Amino acid sequence: MEKQKKQYIKKAEGEIRENDSQLAAALAHEIRNPLTTVKGFMELLKPYLIEIGKEQYAQIAIDEINRANDMIYEFLNASKSGLNKKTEIDLNKLIQEMKILFENQANIKNIKLSVSLCPGNHIIYGDSNKIKQVLINIIKNALEACEEAHTGEGKVCLSAKSNSNQTQIIIEDNGPGMTEETLNKLFLPFYTTKEKGTGIGLSICRKIIEEHNGRITAHSRLSQGSVFTIELPVALSK
Repeated sequence: MEKQKKQYIKKAEGEIRENDSQLAAALAHEIRNPLTTVKGFMELLKPYLIEIGKEQYAQIAIDEINRANDMIYEFLNASKSGLNKKTEIDLNKLIQEMKILFENQANIKNIKLSVSLCPGNHIIYGDSNKIKQVLINIIKNALEACEEAHTGEGKVCLSAKSNSNQTQIIIEDNGPGMTEETLNKLFLPFYTTKEKGTGIGLSICRKIIEEHNGRITAHSRLSQGSVFTIELPVALSK
């Protein structure tokens, strides 16, 4: 009887997993449909944006749609051995793309978003989509922190530094800052101080950076803002 019970439970668990997989696949398909439509309209708008010197806006939007599609693909194929998607990444170009991606949102929130680039041309090697995922998460948090502060103009600075051994991407804000307790738990899974937060964003960011042989750190003082520093090797191993 006990053996039959275990077999029944195992079979039920298998059916639940299969149903969940089918639901996830269907949901992913439905998400891809509007993304494809939006991408098509952006392709149509691109010639007009070229005429007014704003081609980069269309290209970044298309790249972000492609990134979303790639994330859906990776989610659906998480159990399969994926291809190595690491490529050469122009550090300064990456920083500029992040500024373009967030500058309208920053303006709406009355936040000054500035960038400071590395002198020269600096290349890192990694998964561009995942590095972007990390930056988007941290910059979004910085903008939200500045909006929460409600003390004059918010400021978020995105800068890049590099030497012969490593590169640094630094995101600094003048938000309300964090307590020592929050800093100590910041990268733990499911820890969050946000009312509607899940607490998985920064833990995933740390995992991604560590997979690139780098590290991510945070420094903060109450009423003085926060600084996130991402360190990556200049030449990452393939």
